[in-house]
Amino acid sequence: MKLITDIARYFVGVLFIFSGIVKANDPLGFSYKLEEYFEEFAKLGEYVGFLEPFFHFCHEYALPQAIFLVILEVVLGVAILVRFRTRLTAWLLLLLILFFTALTFASAYFGIVKTCGCFGDAIPLTAWESFYKDVVLSVLILIIFFRQKQISISETGMNDFVLAGVGSLVMLKLSYDLEWFFPFWFTAITFTVFFLVRLVDHIKAPWITTVLATVAMSFFTFYTYSYLPVKDFRAYASGKSISEQMQGVPDKLKYYYILRDKETGKEQEFEKFPENYQEKYEYVDSRTEVLEKGVEPKIMDFSILTAEGEDLTEDFLQSENFTFLVISNDLTKAVEQPQQRINELAKNLQERGYRIVGLTASTPDVAVDFAQRNGNPFNYLFCDQIVLKTIIRSNPGLMLIKDGKVYGKWHYNDLPELQVLELEYLNKE
Repeated sequence: MKLITDIARYFVGVLFIFSGIVKANDPLGFSYKLEEYFEEFAKLGEYVGFLEPFFHFCHEYALPQAIFLVILEVVLGVAILVRFRTRLTAWLLLLLILFFTALTFASAYFGIVKTCGCFGDAIPLTAWESFYKDVVLSVLILIIFFRQKQISISETGMNDFVLAGVGSLVMLKLSYDLEWFFPFWFTAITFTVFFLVRLVDHIKAPWITTVLATVAMSFFTFYTYSYLPVKDFRAYASGKSISEQMQGVPDKLKYYYILRDKETGKEQEFEKFPENYQEKYEYVDSRTEVLEKGVEPKIMDFSILTAEGEDLTEDFLQSENFTFLVISNDLTKAVEQPQQRINELAKNLQERGYRIVGLTASTPDVAVDFAQRNGNPFNYLFCDQIVLKTIIRSNPGLMLIKDGKVYGKWHYNDLPELQVLELEYLNKE
């Protein structure tokens, strides 16, 4: 049972750390997913009156909840690995997994949300896949919960060294698959700090390691929120072609035709119509067999429209010149403080012949009012709000494209200088 408990502890700890880090990389994106959950559950709450205001409240404060949850997830993962406050950690793990299991089951059963967001955009899971994952985690956490008294901070032994090595290798494989090694280094450094501090003081090692992990993850989360995700897993990441990802691969199909012999009345299936088949056969039905599943386009709803509805998408995606897009998914919520810097950059770029336009999901009258109020030297075009939220986690944000390819993206807290743009992008071509 001790070995089983240790295996459960390390499995849960490593998975919680990985899941938390992937979401901490994009806390704003996780808050969008929470908003989606709360919006849908608020509709269900109409049938249970007292729940509807609760879900509306949760929707209003989705961002602080998202930041809190991703930090908590990593901290609990570290805490259970280093045996910090085992009883409290076991209770929090149990409450958290029961909450998420109920959430994913309701989501899957009622068809509320298609993808759960458990691993952000890095590893999309369906609602049912997420529910099954949570069921497995619930079993392991129950083992930890009922065995919490047997998890002592003074019992670190060979099992811990072996399982820490295995856990690090698992995290290395996950990081390799994502082409992003921060989760591995965070885990490896956490284990190293714990074992080194333990050599000096095995009583203080758990809380020192947990506190350091909390500080590190808090800094990382607020950094990615204040700028942009360190690793962009979305289809609009720098270096990716929007044009190419708007093209999918169709299913490879095989067609069969069912014909009836006019003389015998017997039905036969053919891969192609016999020559002059009407003389001997009459058509009955057909069926299609999928030989090879195709690939859906990763981008299906990107478009750029004028206020009058004219579609300019191809004009932007096929342009051989650099184009700057100032993206604000909702101008009523856009931060106005960086507008002066955006205006200065826009004027300098326009003087050098580069195109710069605004892109928003707000209504044309709101866009005109916003541009006049802030003195924007460019016009706004229009795009779907969810698409704009997906493109960049900043309101406003800046994106540079050419030939349908994304060359760069910047948060409003990290707007580039003109000299940097010229050196690193514009004068390279």
